[in-house]
Amino acid sequence: MKRVQKILSEAGICSRRAAEELIRSGKVLVDGEIAHIGQQVSGTEEILVNGKKIKVSNSDEPRVIAWHKPENVEVTFSEKFEGKSLANFRETEKMKKALGGRMIPVGRLDKDSHGLLLLTNDGELANQLAHPNFQHKKEYFVVVQREATESELRKLGDGSIEINERKVSPCPVEQLKSGVLKIILKEGRNRQIRKMCKAVDLEVRELFRTNFCGIEIGELPEARWRVLSAPEVEKLRMTN
Repeated sequence: MKRVQKILSEAGICSRRAAEELIRSGKVLVDGEIAHIGQQVSGTEEILVNGKKIKVSNSDEPRVIAWHKPENVEVTFSEKFEGKSLANFRETEKMKKALGGRMIPVGRLDKDSHGLLLLTNDGELANQLAHPNFQHKKEYFVVVQREATESELRKLGDGSIEINERKVSPCPVEQLKSGVLKIILKEGRNRQIRKMCKAVDLEVRELFRTNFCGIEIGELPEARWRVLSAPEVEKLRMTN
């Protein structure tokens, strides 16, 4: 038996604290009855959030996959999306099976980018790793159209760039060779690196995420995936 707020968190609906707010507002039903904070459920009940039935995990074992997301694949399960997405990617069913039947992307990686994306069956872990308050490190190799100047590198890293009238956080930026940058972020705003580069007149030609929260992509080929070991999953769970 588990508390209903934990069930919602594990299902990837929201954080446990946000789940408590949903319950207090009467938006959660368990077998047709309004749920209450602390209510114990087995997971076999019909649980509705805002009228939508949620899928409850069949496994208590947290599992995580490291996937080398290819370019031109959207991180969405929407069947309405035109083009490649997780809804029609050839490996999705295999990855979902390896995760015990449920798959939650940890954060996002935009369509035009490739590299490491974590997928898990543990909604609570997914919320923890994606939440901006924890400032988890994400490392990227960024190919731009020319060598960046010292002034441009300084501006990229000093936190002076504004996106939607809010300054980005300072971040390490290094030019590995002409036109190839390494950028480490602790936040993950929408298309942040592309917008930062545009602000200093650099055009992103390739964006490759190599590390998320200490998990390295290593030699994992594009479109391939692997299941993280138990120590790797535990390492992720401890990063808060």
